[in-house]
Amino acid sequence: MKLAVTYFTALLLTPLMVLHAADGFLVEQGQSRGEIVVAETPPRAVKLAAVELQSYLEKITGSRLEIVTSPTDAMPVKIYVGESEYARRAGVNAEDLGRDAFRLVSGPDWLALVGRDWDFTPVEPWARSHTDWLNNKQADWMTLAGHPWQNPVAASLYKNYSKQLDIWNFDHRGSLNAVYAFLGDLGVRWYMPGELGEIVPKSNTIALPEVNRVVSPKFEVRSVSRPLISSSEVDDALWYLRLGANEQYGILHHGQRNLTEHPDQRARHPEYYVLLPNGKRDTESKKANACLSSPGLFQETVAYARLMFDHYDMPIVSVMPHDGFNHCQCNECKGQATIDRGPSGLASDYVWKFVVRVANELAKSHPDRKVFCGAYSTYRLPPLSIDRLPDNVWVQITNGRPIRELDNETHNDAAELRRSWQAKTRNPLSLTLNYTPFTNRGAYRPQYWPHVIARGLRDTSGKVWREDVWLSSGMGGLHHPGMSHLNPYVISRLWWDADQDVDGLLDEYYHLFYGSAAAEMKAFIEYCETNYARLGSDGGAVGEAIRLFDQAKAATAPESVYGRRIALVEEFLITLRNRASQMSIPRPAGLPQFRVIDMGKDKWRDARDTLVIDGKIDEPFWNGYSLRGNLKDSDTGKKPRYPTHFRVRWWNDNLYFAIHCTGELGVPPNIGGSRDGDPAIWNGEHLELLIETDKHSYYQIVVNPDGSITCLDRGADKKNWFNWSAQAEVATHHGDDFWSVELKLPVASSDEDPLHQLVGNMPFKSKTSSLDSGKGTSLPWYFNLFRKRVGSDDGETTAFSPIGSEAKAIDDTQMFGEIFVQ
Repeated sequence: MKLAVTYFTALLLTPLMVLHAADGFLVEQGQSRGEIVVAETPPRAVKLAAVELQSYLEKITGSRLEIVTSPTDAMPVKIYVGESEYARRAGVNAEDLGRDAFRLVSGPDWLALVGRDWDFTPVEPWARSHTDWLNNKQADWMTLAGHPWQNPVAASLYKNYSKQLDIWNFDHRGSLNAVYAFLGDLGVRWYMPGELGEIVPKSNTIALPEVNRVVSPKFEVRSVSRPLISSSEVDDALWYLRLGANEQYGILHHGQRNLTEHPDQRARHPEYYVLLPNGKRDTESKKANACLSSPGLFQETVAYARLMFDHYDMPIVSVMPHDGFNHCQCNECKGQATIDRGPSGLASDYVWKFVVRVANELAKSHPDRKVFCGAYSTYRLPPLSIDRLPDNVWVQITNGRPIRELDNETHNDAAELRRSWQAKTRNPLSLTLNYTPFTNRGAYRPQYWPHVIARGLRDTSGKVWREDVWLSSGMGGLHHPGMSHLNPYVISRLWWDADQDVDGLLDEYYHLFYGSAAAEMKAFIEYCETNYARLGSDGGAVGEAIRLFDQAKAATAPESVYGRRIALVEEFLITLRNRASQMSIPRPAGLPQFRVIDMGKDKWRDARDTLVIDGKIDEPFWNGYSLRGNLKDSDTGKKPRYPTHFRVRWWNDNLYFAIHCTGELGVPPNIGGSRDGDPAIWNGEHLELLIETDKHSYYQIVVNPDGSITCLDRGADKKNWFNWSAQAEVATHHGDDFWSVELKLPVASSDEDPLHQLVGNMPFKSKTSSLDSGKGTSLPWYFNLFRKRVGSDDGETTAFSPIGSEAKAIDDTQMFGEIFVQ
């Protein structure tokens, strides 16, 4: 719906006498002239719609309209909410409307707010809570399935229901959307959850409007992760509905987890799981992925989908691999890797061939049902060996439109990716958007993307049927609502009309939400959008953002409604202010630098093909150029008793480390942990690699002489440190007086998979052809490498960049040395 900003502004200053009004009034001079009419047994959404309409008309006018199931003679004007006998008598129904679409129609003495409504009915067994599944329903499910399968959809179905509002996420809510649109016409705005976030104009008169329009969303499914409809705070659940959000029943990311997570499945069928480079099947890690060449896994995938189609009546089932995808190294799978396509296409043909096999088999029994898979991680690019996907395959692209960055290159790259997938399917696409607070990475930077959102939604309107927006990792409510409400608000408005003027939408927002500080908050928000990248490493940019915000803060009284809204932004900016203080401290002079060899250059062609990651460091890949770094005593900077030296290479979007650790002759190193992720790794000798890329600060990778590895994302909240995986390939080797390690670290320039791999661009010290082509950055990376001989007699600690005896922690990023590629 296109509504002029000037109209809204006038609406807040004058009585609500809607232009082109009929002769009647809903409320006149504070007196009710209308009543709300619903069906005798209305759908759930219609019940709520009537209550919402009644509540806000009373907030606007102070007059309360009654809700009735048949018209009375008490009031001259009738407001029909939802389909009913009386709405149909007026000639209004929802017969030709799609999901969530609605009609606003008026007559001489009536107004109809009618949409497509439908009540979702869950199928047993399903969980009313997490404990209900574990204690009661899981046993019923296992009997039904007859296999050691998980059922995340039924186990978490309660998260799609609001007990307080009696609304399911999967309900069709056209009439509720009609009520919200009508209230929007009256000037009501819900910018943020809760009373502080809403705008309600005041007037003692509302005229019966003259209206006749049909409104359909441009995106059929409009999902946001926060707030949840099941939030314990009713304001959060209501805001979710007022955004016009919904969800598709049956959609699940990483659906293969249903077949691989159960411990009994891992014990019975290790052949279903990826073969790792060390020759073992991965049946232990939390996100153990599947061997897609396994006949048994294929058969179980098909059987599982058929059960979900038949018993739960799901229209679509996900066969997407588990998160943190690892390409199986068995002979049949390994040969399907397309290494030359880089980290985003390495497994594309491998994964999508499996999807097609499953889809073709399911089409024989369920031709009307769909198979769902995401274009994600190493299978984000379309497969080359498949000309056209079967019509029962639906594709979702993670970050299929830009979530940040205003530059043309970012938008053009996303558009090209969508076009390449659209060439493979006759179906519209689905998109998932992972905004920064979802991962808590770099979350100290204000997240304002209205113009990026508007451009992306204009580009995808009519080509995308579903958007799935991940906003926050908070609980049921919106994380830092004072800052983070603007993005979902803008998204929600453009989901219905992608062509509307975003600057007009924003000008109205600044005026209504920030009042006397409107101009200053506009300057702050637009500066943050334009300079987001610089806010991570440029102290001057951070200082300017804070200066602009402080001007906005000073432009209005703290106790006013505008001041209280600005105070919520201030709460978010605490970390940014701390970051500004850190950036203002210059790095000490004399920190070491390390030059990385770019193995992509033609002169290294023969050498790079010799690499075998076995921990031995004896290939020409490492020895063709002698440049190496040495570790020094971490406190004094002097030569250590037990030397350690290392080499680093860059090749095909991977960072390689080779590290040689000298020890005492005949004395093996002390081993702490013997499994990946084992906290005991710190109880024995180990290496710690700390890396700050141009896009993220920072990662921590710990490796011990046994080849066990632990990965941490130290840029996330502490509780989420261990959720990240480097997806590293690691191997160690032992000699009589040394141990050595080879480490391969994949690097992705896109953060579409933020929980895996290093995120950054290849750092160049000087301009090169690669930099000019957009594949690298002149922004620096920083790192430090420690060796800790924990458990030995000397307990020696060495480092590439010594931190000094006065340093409090090894993770002082100001002491990291620079690393660059030449």
